[in-house]
Amino acid sequence: MDEGVDIYKANFSVISAILHQLFDSNNVSISVEDLSHEQIWGLLQLAGYIPEPQHTFNQEDLIQYKEYRIHTTMAIYMPPVLLFLGTVGNVLSFLILRHKTMTRMSTNTFLAALSIADSFVLLNGLFLKWLGEITHVDLQTESRLLCKLIAVLGYSTSQYSVWLIVAVTIERYIVVCHPLRASYFCNIPRARKVVCLLALLFLTINIHLLWTVDLNEEIYNNKIVYKCEGALSHKLLVDVIWPWIDALFYSFSPTLIIVMLNIMIIRQVIKATYGRDVLQNGSLMKAESRRCTKDSNTKLTVMLLTISFTFLLTTLPMNIVMIVTRVWQDDFKNDAAILAKCLLVRTIAELLMYLNHSMNFFLYCATGQKFRNIVYRMVCQRSGSNTSNVSDHSQHLYCSRTNVNACSHKTTNETAI
Repeated sequence: MDEGVDIYKANFSVISAILHQLFDSNNVSISVEDLSHEQIWGLLQLAGYIPEPQHTFNQEDLIQYKEYRIHTTMAIYMPPVLLFLGTVGNVLSFLILRHKTMTRMSTNTFLAALSIADSFVLLNGLFLKWLGEITHVDLQTESRLLCKLIAVLGYSTSQYSVWLIVAVTIERYIVVCHPLRASYFCNIPRARKVVCLLALLFLTINIHLLWTVDLNEEIYNNKIVYKCEGALSHKLLVDVIWPWIDALFYSFSPTLIIVMLNIMIIRQVIKATYGRDVLQNGSLMKAESRRCTKDSNTKLTVMLLTISFTFLLTTLPMNIVMIVTRVWQDDFKNDAAILAKCLLVRTIAELLMYLNHSMNFFLYCATGQKFRNIVYRMVCQRSGSNTSNVSDHSQHLYCSRTNVNACSHKTTNETAI
């Protein structure tokens, strides 16, 4: 491939000296430009300057293992399901969150951006992986430009998606625990700035991949193949260090922040509920308030647990698998049985990770009565069977990745997602 990383030109003087030694005794004049890459590799291997390639396992070697057959089946048939449900769900979520009655809440600005980010993650990650599985063509190896762009977009969009959830959680924390500051921090203009700044931040963090990632040439079955990975001069950074940094940005830090803030939100809600019961002692509204508060606290607890455990269970496995395979990848390559198991575990972890970017719409519907009502109203309006106003449903929207619920009336900044 002409667009590959030309390691021969990068080491021109060394290769020329080796070839000179090989042909000098026979009085043969030859230069690097006169030979193809395959010829150079063959000559250097014959001379003992390049070790024989390590044994690699092909499909025929692995197909005998049940784990590999399960991996292949899941890799072919599961991605289309997630792609369809995730794409349709994210589009519907974006349309509902951008409805004129929903744009009054700053939280929905984050959720609308989240729908777009999740769609990019599915397209840039899951779709390309599935396409490579069924066509056996990796678009990242088709050109240096695609290799670099896909790497930058892959890291940036996935990290951006997760930190939009963190931003929503922080906003909910401010509304519940510091209500007097909510009007200053939790407004639409500030939410739009945060959305843009987060996008710029993660693009800046990962922009180095444009020059630290490249197409590298390797010998496979006596042929040169190309892999999109760390450039020869940056392999330590990209292949060893960066997976840890990505795990920190994508899973470990967001999970810790979300869990801690959710705990503080729950404590504050319980404390506020107890205080209202004391103040309302003897009031005719006490019974109704207690019933409403109890129901709200129950829904809040379920929603917070859903957020934390769904996020943790769907993202943490992939980061663990990436780190383990980076550290012990040589051991996996030397044993076909272990490699088959590793491929299956990695496929399951990847599908769980992409499930996190595919299921938001359905979690919104499952945990948010108001969100469901808006969906029903929009469907009915389109069918002409119901034209009633949906503005009464714009006061509250439960979200699988957000943090509050209440029955009592709230201001615009206090409306829960």
